[in-house]
Amino acid sequence: MKRNSREDMIKTTAYLLQSKGYFGTGLNDIIKHSGAPKGSIYYHFPNGKEQLATEAIEWTKQSVSDFIKEKLNYYSDPTEAIQNYILDSAERFDKDNYFQGVPIAAIVLETSDISDNLRKTCQSVFESWHKIFAEKLLDNGYEKAVAYEVAMTVNAMIQGALVICLTRKDGEPLRVISNVIPSLLKK
Repeated sequence: MKRNSREDMIKTTAYLLQSKGYFGTGLNDIIKHSGAPKGSIYYHFPNGKEQLATEAIEWTKQSVSDFIKEKLNYYSDPTEAIQNYILDSAERFDKDNYFQGVPIAAIVLETSDISDNLRKTCQSVFESWHKIFAEKLLDNGYEKAVAYEVAMTVNAMIQGALVICLTRKDGEPLRVISNVIPSLLKK
C-alpha cells in the first residue's frame, strides 16, 4: 500500500504540536517522525510550517468533531449525552489516550499574537465544537440563543478543565465539571 506523505506529515505535526508545542516543533522533526522525503514538506506545504500547522489543526478539528458527535449520539437526552462525553474524556485522559491531535488552547496561547491565520483557525475549531453541543441542545427543544450560550459555556468549561488536567496529570477536573452539567442544562 502506498503511503500518503502529505497525510502522514499532517498527523505527525498534530502529534508533535501536542507534545512539543508550535515553537518546539521543527520541520526536521516532522520529516523524521513522519518518514516523509525531505523535499516533500515544501512540495505539499509551500507556505511552510504555518501552513502545515494550520492543516494539522483542521485535521484535529474534523477528528474531534466526529468523535464528539459520535459520543453525543449515544444518548438522546442532552444532559446525559454531554455529561457522559465529559466523563469519557476524563477516562481517556487518565489512560493517556485523550489527546490525539493538537491541544488547541495551547496553540492559541503560543501563537495568537504572531499569526492571525493560526488564531482564526483555532477560533473556527472552538466554534465548530460548541456548534455541535448547541445542535444537541436545539434537537432537544432549547431556544437557539440559549442553546448557543450554554454550548459555548460547556465548551469553555471543557477547554479550561483540559488545561487543568494537563497541569494535574489526571482527569479529575473533567469529572468535576461533568457534575455541574445537570444544573447548567436545566431549562
